[in-house]
Amino acid sequence: MHRKISYKAFLHLNVFLMGLPFVARAADSPIPASPGTGGGASALQASNLLNPNISVVGWFQGMTGHPHDPGHDSEPVMQLKETELGLQSIVDPWARGDFFVSFDQDGNANLEEGYITWFHLPGGLGFRTGKFRSYFGPFNRTHPHDTPFATRPLAEKNFLGEDGLAGTGGGLSWQIPNPWIFLNTDLEALRPPAVTDTPSFDRAERKDLLYVGRINGYLDVTDSQNLSFGGSYANGPSGQELTSLGTSSDTLHTQLYALDLTYRWKNPARAIYRSLIWQNEILWSKHEVTSIDTVQSWGLMSWLQYQFMERWATGGRYDFSQFATDNGTHEYGGLVFITYSPSEFSHISLQASHVKRSDGLDENLGFLRVLFNIGPHGAHAF
Repeated sequence: MHRKISYKAFLHLNVFLMGLPFVARAADSPIPASPGTGGGASALQASNLLNPNISVVGWFQGMTGHPHDPGHDSEPVMQLKETELGLQSIVDPWARGDFFVSFDQDGNANLEEGYITWFHLPGGLGFRTGKFRSYFGPFNRTHPHDTPFATRPLAEKNFLGEDGLAGTGGGLSWQIPNPWIFLNTDLEALRPPAVTDTPSFDRAERKDLLYVGRINGYLDVTDSQNLSFGGSYANGPSGQELTSLGTSSDTLHTQLYALDLTYRWKNPARAIYRSLIWQNEILWSKHEVTSIDTVQSWGLMSWLQYQFMERWATGGRYDFSQFATDNGTHEYGGLVFITYSPSEFSHISLQASHVKRSDGLDENLGFLRVLFNIGPHGAHAF
C-alpha cells in the first residue's frame, strides 16, 4: 500500500538527504567549527542550500564640468550614485524569483524590480509577474549600472525616463518554433508609470493599462559573430482631457515604436583579449497632447565598445533625440570612454560627454565611474 507524501515533507526529506554527505565529511574535516555555531564549514554549506543568492553592486561617480541639464545640475561632484541589493533564487524546478532594491546617494530605498518567472507553462509559454523593467528594446531591460555609460542615452531618457520604462503587471513569453533562427515574442500588461518617471506616459483612470509587445531574433553568423534584432511597440495613457461639457474626461494615449540591431564579435580562440559589441536603436513616438493634437517625434542611439586587451576596453556613443511632447526642439551629442577592469567584479572608467540642444544648450562633462560587485550577482539579459 502506497502512502502519499506532501510537497513540504518531500522538500524537507530532500534537504536532509542532501545534507548527510556534508555532515559525514564534517566529522573527518580538519576545519574547526566556528565559535558558538556548533558546526563546521560543511554544515554551513548545508544550511545555505535554500537561501537566495545575495549580491551588492556599488556605483561611485565623480563629475566635472558645468552641467546645464536640470537632471545633472543638482548632482554632487562626487557621489555613491547607486547601491543595488539583489536577492535571486530558484523557487522550485519550474520558477525563479528576482528582487532588486536600489538605494540612492541619500539612502532612499526603491524596489527597482521584484518578480517571479515561470519557465515551463503549457504550450511552451513563460510567464513573469511582479514589478519589472519592460522588454521595450534591449537597452531598457538593462539596469543602469550594467551599461557602459555614466549617462543615459538621450532618446532613452527623453522617451522612457532617466531610469527606463518599468511597471507592475505581468508578461507572457513564447519562443516561435522554426528551424532557422531563434525567434521570441513577449507581451506585457503593466500599470502605467507616472509622468514624473516616464515622459511618454501618465496614469489616467485606474482601469487604463500600458501594453507592450516585442518580437526579437538571434542569429549566429559565424563561430565568432552573431546578430540580435527586434521590434517593440508600446501603447498607454498619456493623461486626461476634459470633454467639451466639462462633466467627464477622455484618456489620451501615446504610441511608441522601436527597432534595434546588435552585432557582437568575439574570437573563441582569444575571447579574453578581443571582443566588440555594436548596438543601435531608433524610436518613434505619437503622443496625444489633446484629442485633436498629436506630437510625432523620434530619436536614436548608436554605441560601440571594443575590448583591445585583456582588461581594457574603449568605445563611444552617438545620440540624437527630439522630445516626447515637443518635436520642435532636439538635442544631439556623444560620449567616449575607456575602461579598465581588474576583474569581472570591478570596473574603473574615464568618460567625457557632449550635448548640444537646438535652443542653445551646450554641455560638456567629464566622469570617473567606478563599479564594484560582491556576491553572486546573476547575469542580466543577453
